[in-house]
Amino acid sequence: MHIRQAEIDDAEELARLLNSIIAEGGKTAIDTPLSGPEFAEWFITGPHCISCLLADSDEGILGFQALERFHADLPNDMADIATFVTVSARGLGLGRSLSHATAAIAEGTGVQRIRAVIQRSNEDAIRYYRSVGFHDDTANMTNSSVALIRPTGLGVTLRMSSPSDFPSRLQDD
Repeated sequence: MHIRQAEIDDAEELARLLNSIIAEGGKTAIDTPLSGPEFAEWFITGPHCISCLLADSDEGILGFQALERFHADLPNDMADIATFVTVSARGLGLGRSLSHATAAIAEGTGVQRIRAVIQRSNEDAIRYYRSVGFHDDTANMTNSSVALIRPTGLGVTLRMSSPSDFPSRLQDD
């Protein structure tokens, strides 16, 4: 498995991956499939985008994780995270690898806290985020969603000054 920054040329394949997760139901608040250009604007090139990392293998893209400041209500030191993994790659540690790399990018760009907002019905995602250091943000819970937060500096050793400093390709050993 390799982790790297998503590029415009990845947008169509990433949109297909996201659309398959949307079709599963209950895994994301996104309820309308996205085209490749829409995906790029939402996750790769939009002014709110900080980072979009993907994990791929010889079989193709297995998942991605986006870090963004899409919501105006976020404090200046916080960004939102979203993680999407194909059914076949779930439970293999891919999300954990992505989370470490995303936290390093976040910290390198001045983001001190990462927020995940998840549908209450998505118990697998809630368990995943808690397993990588997220804790309940009880002040921002709703009847339909769980808000979780983690600081960026949880044992992350990779340091960088901007997302462009992130290596274009990492290999998991």
